Amino acid sequence: MDSKKKNSNASSLTKPSTNFKRQRKLTSDVWENFEFLDVPDAQGNLLCKCKKCGQRYNAESRQGTGNLKRHIKKCKKRTFKDVGQLILDSSSSGSMMNRVPAIDCDVFREMLSIAVVKHDLPFQFAEYSGIRKCFSYINPEVKLVSRNTLKADVLKMFKREKEKLRDELNAIRGRISLTSDCWTSITTDGYMSLTAHFVDNQWVLQKRILNFRFLPPPHTGVHMSDHVYDLLKDWGIQKKIMCITLDNASSNDVFADVIKLNLI
Repeated sequence: MDSKKKNSNASSLTKPSTNFKRQRKLTSDVWENFEFLDVPDAQGNLLCKCKKCGQRYNAESRQGTGNLKRHIKKCKKRTFKDVGQLILDSSSSGSMMNRVPAIDCDVFREMLSIAVVKHDLPFQFAEYSGIRKCFSYINPEVKLVSRNTLKADVLKMFKREKEKLRDELNAIRGRISLTSDCWTSITTDGYMSLTAHFVDNQWVLQKRILNFRFLPPPHTGVHMSDHVYDLLKDWGIQKKIMCITLDNASSNDVFADVIKLNLI
């Protein structure tokens, strides 16, 4: 009889009851990310598992919740978009804070370049102390850039967008009309603008400024025609021009005759 009792006691330890329930009240926010298992381990300890990856941990009160909090930080299946997801604040042993979304530095730099171009901001904007504090407050992990880096990013964006426009112009099936005009600054420097008008493959009228470039003297018709023809070759559309609209300057008469011969 004694040996039978010992065997039954041993079996009860190795195969605990599936009706094992936790009785004490839970107060930690960490339990929102874990669920309890009905079956304890071989030693009779209460178990819990992560709701995302299924990793199991000892859930006995004497073990504390430190290991569970560490798992929340490194869980590979937990995303930043999980509603109600919390992590332990490193500056406080007991408080919890919302997880800050990860910052893609390339996207941040792209958005900063777009903002500078769109709102005509100086490159020094990236180095303003107030702007840097604002960015750091939103996300301490953001990598701030200098004015030289911002300038390089804007130039890269310009080259990329120019290539996209070149491909768009070469892909259209119709022809392209141009408008051009000259402008003189207060310092008597001459500039020329060149705008393309075309109907895209969806039959929508489009307008794109191709160039706004410094035009060195002399501002003769021949010189301006050579300048425009070089711009058209750079865009690869010199064989797609239908017409060009100019103002009534006397030099444009020669300009029109010369550019017409070059485009034939």
